[in-house]
Amino acid sequence: MIQRMGRVRSVQNVWLIALLSACTAAGQFERDGAKLAAAGHYANAVRIYRQALREEEAEAGPQAPSLLPVLNHLSWLLRETGDYVEARRVAERAVTLIESRSETKTPEAAASYANLGSVLVAEGELLRGRKFLDDALAIRLALFGPRHSLVAESLSDLALAQRLAGHYATAVDLYQRAASILETDSGARPDILPAVLNNLGQVLAQQGRIKDAERILRRSAALSEQRLGANHPSVAAILANLANVLRERRQFGESERVLRRAEQIDSRNFAADHPRIAKDLALEAALAFDRKQYGDAEALLDRAMTIFQRRLPAGHPEIGHVMASLAEVYVRQRRVADAEAAFAEALSILEPAEGADNPRLLPTLEHYAQVLRERQDFAKAAGLDARAMKIHVQQALQNQTHGG
Repeated sequence: MIQRMGRVRSVQNVWLIALLSACTAAGQFERDGAKLAAAGHYANAVRIYRQALREEEAEAGPQAPSLLPVLNHLSWLLRETGDYVEARRVAERAVTLIESRSETKTPEAAASYANLGSVLVAEGELLRGRKFLDDALAIRLALFGPRHSLVAESLSDLALAQRLAGHYATAVDLYQRAASILETDSGARPDILPAVLNNLGQVLAQQGRIKDAERILRRSAALSEQRLGANHPSVAAILANLANVLRERRQFGESERVLRRAEQIDSRNFAADHPRIAKDLALEAALAFDRKQYGDAEALLDRAMTIFQRRLPAGHPEIGHVMASLAEVYVRQRRVADAEAAFAEALSILEPAEGADNPRLLPTLEHYAQVLRERQDFAKAAGLDARAMKIHVQQALQNQTHGG
């Protein structure tokens, strides 16, 4: 997340002095970049922040603490532009810089840990990512107290890690805690509450609470458009998720209209091979699948796969999910051998990325087992059925624990 220092109470050290006194050419570049980022012009903001980084390195040296805000902003922006490999490299540089100076309890340290943790979580390294996110939360709690917007951001980051691990009830609790803070913190960044509500809506949908998800996502979309403008990329991301929920409610006409609007916004803000475009294509494919337009669904998924394989690291879970969707299309087309191969490849990606007991694997496990039975491989099918049943039981126990 893009971070500023926030409200620091009586923390006086060389790091803060350096950060507060940075009124150089690099500082002007950074301010210009921040304006572009806030407007959703991420690619232009990346160019400005790269220039700010070069200026600050020339002015203060490659190990100066004043590099940290620039590195943290740049890492977040690189993720938004789809350059995950470079985002990780920049985030790791920031963390290395902090730890080399043993100054690990500052606001910028927390921002650096949060950035790297978020990159790792997005790439499927959930345990390692959570470690950095936990550290970021602990620092922010110590510096700002439990009701600060930066604490809410950390709770939201941790909620995403829990959601991707399949711990939906825990994720809902964390998102709700974050939202309760942001509802009353007038100093929070305007995009944060809509983003938290967007994530909450997604996890509610994964729990099967579709009406609640739609209500939350509609509020998120309205807030985001009001605060950020109708053509901001964040608005498009929320609209895409709302379109998916409407599709699950079988409201295909409205789903398509909402998705088209999201695609129009994304096409203005991102290159044609950006991962956000691929996500839109995958959602369009899901809509075509539900309408039994299997040829169209396959073509859209092939386009999404091409983008993901070009832009994401090998083994990224997004690639696995698209492969699983292709397998579902092959099943409907009676291409049983192709479906078996696609399900096997999807699992080979998703199991190491998300965990063998992740409930997000349930459709793949269950439908793969059906294909194997058609192929007369009853033993392997029974093994997948047993795994699916274990996950169902774990989910039931988790929901019971959380009162669900």
